[in-house]
Amino acid sequence: MPSGPTPESDTVSSDTPERPGGPPIDLPPLRDDGLPTLATGEPVLQRWFVITLLILVPLALAVTVWAFLAIDREPLSAAERRPAGGPEVTIARGEAMLSETRDAEPGPGCSQAIRVVGDPGSQTTAGAALEALCGVIDSGDFPLLREGLVEWIAGSGQLRIATFELSGVESSARLEDERLIVELNAKFQFQDARRAVPSLVHQLVLLTDPAWPGAPVGVSTELRAAEEQLRACEVLEFGDDLPRGCRDAAELLAADDPVADLLAVGFRDDR
Repeated sequence: MPSGPTPESDTVSSDTPERPGGPPIDLPPLRDDGLPTLATGEPVLQRWFVITLLILVPLALAVTVWAFLAIDREPLSAAERRPAGGPEVTIARGEAMLSETRDAEPGPGCSQAIRVVGDPGSQTTAGAALEALCGVIDSGDFPLLREGLVEWIAGSGQLRIATFELSGVESSARLEDERLIVELNAKFQFQDARRAVPSLVHQLVLLTDPAWPGAPVGVSTELRAAEEQLRACEVLEFGDDLPRGCRDAAELLAADDPVADLLAVGFRDDR
């Protein structure tokens, strides 16, 4: 009497599929290395190809980074780090990121009529820089700076800290909403505030230009500003660690043709 089907005869191993009309196919063992495989257990990509890619991709990235860093860039000259802004801006600084806080407090000492605008950190830096600036002005040896301060105060002056698009620019001034606003590069928040004084000296002298606002700052005014910066740097006694403002002023005045350099970056020919 024929026996019925047994459980074993009804079960087919998933590892040994049958070819239609033929015997089961012997398959290689499945590889469990995380790479995709076909139903037969064979890898979709050869292992040597995958390993080669894993080596070449980071190598290509490293070469790209090296090539980018190896590009020979011409360093900016002193004049190029203080380009003329235009009829209502002393020095071009591109776009600027300003503090969302518009709180204002009076400046210290000789700058009490100046409003220091920004968040508490910005106000602390700006206030300390103004205090050091007043020390230079109060010495009595810088009448041109006092003249610039008077102009700034007469223009309902404000001082604020900003992050400049042109990061090499240390300070700028502009006529905005009928106010004369001087801006300092935000980098001074991470330095001794005294190092911002040469940049404030720069702007005070530029504010004395008789044609600005209304025309770009003149070459003669910019050269006088560089001279005043150097004098202030000596008074402040920075030693060998000179701020960028001091070094730029010295480089500009020592150039073969500083007038031509300044004309090339947009200053007005007022000779």
